[in-house]
Amino acid sequence: MSDQDSGAGHLHRLVLFSDAVFAIAITLLAIEIHPPHHWNGIRDLFAQMGVKLWAYAISFAVVGIYWISHRRIFQRLRSANVVLDVLNFIVLGLVALLPLGTELLWEQRAGQAFPVYVGLVALIGLAIALLWAYAAFVGKLAHPTPKAEAVYVMLRVALLPGFMCGMSFVSLVYPWGWAVMAATLVGLQWLNRRIARVSQAQAT
Repeated sequence: MSDQDSGAGHLHRLVLFSDAVFAIAITLLAIEIHPPHHWNGIRDLFAQMGVKLWAYAISFAVVGIYWISHRRIFQRLRSANVVLDVLNFIVLGLVALLPLGTELLWEQRAGQAFPVYVGLVALIGLAIALLWAYAAFVGKLAHPTPKAEAVYVMLRVALLPGFMCGMSFVSLVYPWGWAVMAATLVGLQWLNRRIARVSQAQAT
């Protein structure tokens, strides 16, 4: 195996392949939406398609958030190896299931698809967190990162998307859910700045 295959070239190809999977997943979300056979005016159209459009909007946001998380994690890496490839394939395999999970949402009966969908979103977060944990702590594939910051990134990726996804559905019924999500984001921003200051102080 050449240095390019195991170093920056390997990492670059892995990122390109991952971006393609994310792009396909987010495109399939829209392709699976079909208009009703009969509708009478804009109000009736949106009344019939409301559930599909809400599910699409949430899944679009989920894919976008995970793509951003994936990109930010890979920006922290300096090389890749076979183990990282396997872990990344697990992440992408779960992401590719999101169009199916979204279709289950708008065809669900008595809310049975809700825990399945949120569970899928949570599994993607755990898979990305496992990828980062391996790269940062085991495989030593990441650029030097303070331990507190590395742990924070792992926990944020593992827990935040699933929690925010679940709260998005809760907020459709209980408006206070939006306040909980906003407070969570503000708290994480404060914690992120706090960890950055501590890491900077330790570096100096």
